[in-house]
Amino acid sequence: MLIAITSEGLEPSSLVAEKFGKTPFIIFYDTDENTYESLHNPYANLFGGAGIQTAQFIIGNDAAAVISIDIGLNPLRLLKSAGVEVYSCSKILVQEVVNEYIAGNLSIIKQESFYDISKKGRRRKRRNWNKNI
Repeated sequence: MLIAITSEGLEPSSLVAEKFGKTPFIIFYDTDENTYESLHNPYANLFGGAGIQTAQFIIGNDAAAVISIDIGLNPLRLLKSAGVEVYSCSKILVQEVVNEYIAGNLSIIKQESFYDISKKGRRRKRRNWNKNI
C-alpha cells in the first residue's frame, strides 16, 4: 500500500512536517515493497489553496493513505471523498510514523474532529452604541 507522509526533508530520517499544505516534501512510502520516493511539494509556497493543491497532488500519485500532524478541513474533505484515509501523528521521524502505521497505532482523522458544528451559527449581535448621534 502506498502512503504519503508530510516531511521536512527528503529522507525517512526527517521529521514529519506540521502543516499539510505547506509541507516542503512528501514521502510516498510503499509498505508492500518497503521502498520510498521523496517528492518536493510544488504547492508549498502558495498563498492560498496550498492544502487543496497538495491533496490533489497526493491523489494524483495514487496514495491510499496520508499521515500528517495538522490538516485543514477542505483538504481533509477532498482526500476523504477520493477514498484516501487520513491519519494524525505527533512530530516524530517519518520512519517511526511508518512503523506506527504498520503496527496500527495511528488514529484516523474524521471530519467531525476538526469542525465543531455546535458553534456554527452562533454570532454575537453587533451593538450600535452611537445610534442617537
